[in-house]
Amino acid sequence: MRVPDLERTVVAAFSRTLPRDRYPVAFLHLHVDPADVDWNRNPDKSEIYLHRLDAWQTAILEAVDRALTASPADIETANPTRVKKLLKVAEKTGRYDLSDPLPTPEKRSGLPKLKAVAQVNQTYIVAEHPAGLWLIEQHIAHERVLYEELCDRWQLVALNPPIVLENLTTKQVEQLQRLDLEIEPFGEQLWSVRNAPALLRDRDDCAEALLELSQGDLEAAKVATACRSAIRNGTVLSLEEMQNLVDRWQKTRHPRTCPHGRPIYLSLEETSLARFFRRHWVIGKSHGI
Repeated sequence: MRVPDLERTVVAAFSRTLPRDRYPVAFLHLHVDPADVDWNRNPDKSEIYLHRLDAWQTAILEAVDRALTASPADIETANPTRVKKLLKVAEKTGRYDLSDPLPTPEKRSGLPKLKAVAQVNQTYIVAEHPAGLWLIEQHIAHERVLYEELCDRWQLVALNPPIVLENLTTKQVEQLQRLDLEIEPFGEQLWSVRNAPALLRDRDDCAEALLELSQGDLEAAKVATACRSAIRNGTVLSLEEMQNLVDRWQKTRHPRTCPHGRPIYLSLEETSLARFFRRHWVIGKSHGI
C-alpha cells in the first residue's frame, strides 16, 4: 500500500460530506507492526507497501467516521491544545465548533432553527431565522435525509408482481445479489427480481432503478435510491410540508451537502443584507431603519 492508496481512502471517506472539488486536510498517524510491512516490494525502499490493504482501509474509514460524528467535548478530551490549533485553520463556515457542547439536534448540525415561509420556483424553500434567511433546494435536502436513513437501515420489501429485467450481464446479476436482492433466471436473457429497496417499490421507474443499482456497489446504490426517491424540483409543497422537510434535514448528520457533494443551502445573513441595501446610510436622514 502506497501513500496514494491512503489518500484515496481518506478522500472516499469524505466523499458524501464535502462539496465537489473540495478536499479535506487530514493527519493520519498509523502504528504499524514491522511484520505488516512488505519489505521486498520496493528494492530502494522509496515507497512503503503494507500487507492487509483491506483492513487498513477499513480502519481509516472508521476513524474518519468517528471524527466526523465526534462532539466538541470528544475532540477536546482527545487532545485539546493540538486539535484546537489544527481546527483553527478550517473555514469559519465548517462544521466544527469548539465551544458549544451541542446538546440538541439543531445545534449538533451547526444550523440555526429555521422557519419555512415560502417556496420559490417550486424548487427552493425560503426559511428564516433570527439572523437572516436561507434558500434550501428541496430535492437535495430531501436526498440527504433519505440517504442517511438508508445508511441507517437498508430495507428491502417484496415486489408483487416481481419485476422482470433483461439482458443483464453476469456482473450485474452478482451485484444485485450482493445488495441482497432476490434474483433468478426467468427465461432466455430474462431475470425475475422479487424484492427491492422500500423507497423504490411503488415507483413507476422501479425497473430502471434496479438496472441503475446493478451498476454499482452498496454505497452507490444508497445514493442512487435516495436521489430517485427524493422530492423533485418543480413539486409544489405546502408550508407544513416545507417545514417538515426542513426539520428532518436539520437533524441529519451532514446537512451541508447532498451525497453527490452539492451544497444544499444558500445563507443570506441579516448583516450582509443590511450592507447590500445600505440601511445604515439612512439612519437620521429619513424614516428608514
